[in-house]
Amino acid sequence: MLLSACSAASPQLSESSGGFANCRDLNTAFETGVSADADPINIGSEVILRPEFDAAAYSDNRDLDDDADGIACEVINEAPFGETWSTLAQPLESCQVKETKNLFGGGKKGFPPSSWNPALGKVRIAVIPVDFPNAIGDEPASSYQEDVKQMEDWADHFSRGKMTYNIEFHGDSWIRAPKGAEWYRCEQCKGAKEELQPKAKAVQELVAAADSIYDFSNVEMIYFIFPAQAEEEFGTTAYGFDVPLKTSEGAISASVYGELGGVINARPEDPSIWDHAIHELLHFQGFIGHGPKNGSGYYVTTNQWGQSKAVTSWEGFLNGWYGDDEIVCLDTRAFEADQEAIVTMDSLDNFGPNKESVIVRLSDEEVVVVERRESGPFTKTCSDCFTPSPVEEGFIAYRVNVNLAPYRDDNDPNSDSKNFWGFLGSSARPALKEPLTYKQISIEPVSKKQVKIKLVD
Repeated sequence: MLLSACSAASPQLSESSGGFANCRDLNTAFETGVSADADPINIGSEVILRPEFDAAAYSDNRDLDDDADGIACEVINEAPFGETWSTLAQPLESCQVKETKNLFGGGKKGFPPSSWNPALGKVRIAVIPVDFPNAIGDEPASSYQEDVKQMEDWADHFSRGKMTYNIEFHGDSWIRAPKGAEWYRCEQCKGAKEELQPKAKAVQELVAAADSIYDFSNVEMIYFIFPAQAEEEFGTTAYGFDVPLKTSEGAISASVYGELGGVINARPEDPSIWDHAIHELLHFQGFIGHGPKNGSGYYVTTNQWGQSKAVTSWEGFLNGWYGDDEIVCLDTRAFEADQEAIVTMDSLDNFGPNKESVIVRLSDEEVVVVERRESGPFTKTCSDCFTPSPVEEGFIAYRVNVNLAPYRDDNDPNSDSKNFWGFLGSSARPALKEPLTYKQISIEPVSKKQVKIKLVD
């Protein structure tokens, strides 16, 4: 009958309490729902908390019993099983698998971490709207103030205060570049056919144009906003790692990005700026991204305009955002044949008192990561959304082999299997509906918030 005795039944029938408009209202009076019988039978597949027995109240609210099982507004027990992971948990160092092969210039796949710009502490960023004599900004620069706030709120939420985006932004007007938009592009960037001046010189000109307004003290990264016309007609882009620059505040070295996917890639009709900026800045901060499946809506680093702006817990762990409070580290070498680990997990989108990630070490170079997803302040879950990869509520799992090569070719249908990491199960819809086996472990969702991991033969 799948009931959990977490609410005592009423000792006798009460007088009718009247009908409620919806389950939210009913559950304020009957926290676990209300039943017509003292020993109700739930026909749903989920374990529920024991509803309160009140035949009169049930009769008044029978229309709220969607499955007609004699229980109105039943409440799912999200964690009905006792946790068993603590005796198997290992120090986090056991899950810090070392990257020794196929080293990648765009960040680290494994430990020890490295990056061009830090992912911890106060990170100073300049966000600069720049237009051109032949491509004029067609909306007020002040409209990007909300993007700046979103970037700052996002950083605080997903790093849980371990990183702060301190953003220098002035929205009184666009900064006018001294030359036409065609002078600010690079041959290696987003399909531009030629350069009219070196990339570093182009960036220096843009910084000089903003120097009287912007304070570049301690700026480590710069994100330029260009008008769509500049990108689409002239291929205007800016890109560089630790570019040496002269400013009124003295010499600085900053990683630089400027474009919005307008040259060669499809983009939404009205793309947001803040999530694109975060995607690109995270690359400078050591997040390789573009996986476990590039284009997936599950992460800001796989699709900046997708349904979720989270980052993978593996890269959060790698770059110092995740520690003992967030991660259970398991090692297959510590399992006995009959042991299993049941873990209660909060979501990667909202966080909470439980763990947000389970990392299982399979070998010296490979781990499996298990996460749980749900709607949150920066995530929309929807099982029937019309997208290539809808973000669904539930558990997901992916493999990471830190010594395989990064592989990203959006035109290759087998790109996921060739990459150093990838979702387990369906890459298009990775939410786990059934138990899944990968190499020597089984991963099984056993309730809304609990997952069971064990060895298999």
